[in-house]
Amino acid sequence: MTLPRPEALIFDLDDTLLTAYRNPGPTWAAIIAEHAGALGEHDPRWITAEVLARVLGFLADEEGRKLWRLEGDATRRRVVRSAFHRLNLARPPGTEPLHGVDADWIADRFETYLEETITLKPHAHQVLEALAARGIRLGLLTNGSTARQRGKIARFGLARHFAAIRIEEEAGVGKPDPAAYRGILSALSAAPGRAMMVGDDPVWDVTAPARLGLTAVFYSEDAAAPTPEGAAARAAALTDLPALIQ
Repeated sequence: MTLPRPEALIFDLDDTLLTAYRNPGPTWAAIIAEHAGALGEHDPRWITAEVLARVLGFLADEEGRKLWRLEGDATRRRVVRSAFHRLNLARPPGTEPLHGVDADWIADRFETYLEETITLKPHAHQVLEALAARGIRLGLLTNGSTARQRGKIARFGLARHFAAIRIEEEAGVGKPDPAAYRGILSALSAAPGRAMMVGDDPVWDVTAPARLGLTAVFYSEDAAAPTPEGAAARAAALTDLPALIQ
């Protein structure tokens, strides 16, 4: 299967060009395991399960996800504290952490841990260069804070590939708001019917842009993941994209 070559191709950042947030369980397990020796009789798996349940519950609605992105440090502290309270591991104000484990330390470690472990997807630079060489204008559309997203873009040298970059905090609007897609389309001087979106989120990167007339490609390394509504095609690796586009 091939798709008509677009004038503009818009990429998502996290879990599309970068490994990032798609599997939070191992991340929280690793963070809590770093303090396993201070947990006393408490099994790190027990604590991880409660923290993960609280995190996933909080992220189940769009407002929670937005707070997590734009007010991340304070939000993560509140969520992890709630898990520690539930487990009776919380410390009274002004006292030492119970068993040497502090909920705020666990929460704050999330971003630094990801910064240490995040990686660029294989062949990302080569694929972006190959697509641009075919005359396709490339854009980057990502939710999140300016500092964190710009930091990742700079760290992996991605900015040079893109004719336009739109970040939620900078733009004042993020996916799946239609204004987010219209904003980057305007920056790329492209009509929806001549543009393509590639990303891993079933709604933000596929269903929402497809409803506006963009050709949406679902990026997923999980063959068992269901194909979202509106997907014109799916890719399991970035290297699938050049052959997918005429």
